[in-house]
Amino acid sequence: MSKAAVLCALVPLLLLGLGLVLPKAEAVHPPFSPPGAGLLLGADDIGQDVLRVLAHGTVTTLGVGFAAGVLATLIGVLVGGSAGYWPRLEAPLTRLTDLVLAFPRLPLLILLALYLKPNPLNAVVILALFGWPSTARTLRPAVAGLREAGYAQVARTLGASGLYVLFRHVLPQITPLLMVNLLLEIRFALVAQTGLAFLGLTDPSQPSWGLMLFQAFQQNQTFTTSYWLWTVLPPAVALTLTVLALSLPLLGDERRLDPRLRREP
Repeated sequence: MSKAAVLCALVPLLLLGLGLVLPKAEAVHPPFSPPGAGLLLGADDIGQDVLRVLAHGTVTTLGVGFAAGVLATLIGVLVGGSAGYWPRLEAPLTRLTDLVLAFPRLPLLILLALYLKPNPLNAVVILALFGWPSTARTLRPAVAGLREAGYAQVARTLGASGLYVLFRHVLPQITPLLMVNLLLEIRFALVAQTGLAFLGLTDPSQPSWGLMLFQAFQQNQTFTTSYWLWTVLPPAVALTLTVLALSLPLLGDERRLDPRLRREP
């Protein structure tokens, strides 16, 4: 991982640590208090310490984003790996993948969020259900290309089952490709969760970066005074740094991360 990515990750990781140890924010300060002694990021419209709200929002946002990204990647590995390794499953699983990909992700996420109970678990499930097809589509040709490799054929000759060969010999060969898709899915889930919260489609009792932005934009003082500096800027910067931390390791490393690009022309 590049030094820039590590530096970008320090802020969200620090906020995550604070969110795990600090007590929840209470409305005990004068509303709209500017940053100062005892209030490093000031207070929001109801008098809560913005730093504590931001820290606990980090736990929710990162938790949903990482959980949804991991779950979507696991589903994509199962579907894409199965389609690539077993030819009889390739056609139906590929059709299923193309069908899900045909639906626009963001409008569907918004629609489902409107009709389901707005809690973090539902957010994880919704994001994962529409996030796996890109991973499956990427892995299928990679697995199909390694299915007939010499080590895979030897393992089958010695009596190894298809599942054993797939998970023990084939998938480890494309681990960098899996990591790329995992980072991409986590990145999308983080941004999507923040967007849903910004639209007011998440649980208002669960602080998150998007909910902080949503609540700040409801106040007239946000853009008529300097109130935005400690309510809009911190969650926006935290999200930006997190996305950069997930994106920078991918830049310029396509040949190293994607084994299909290592072959000389």
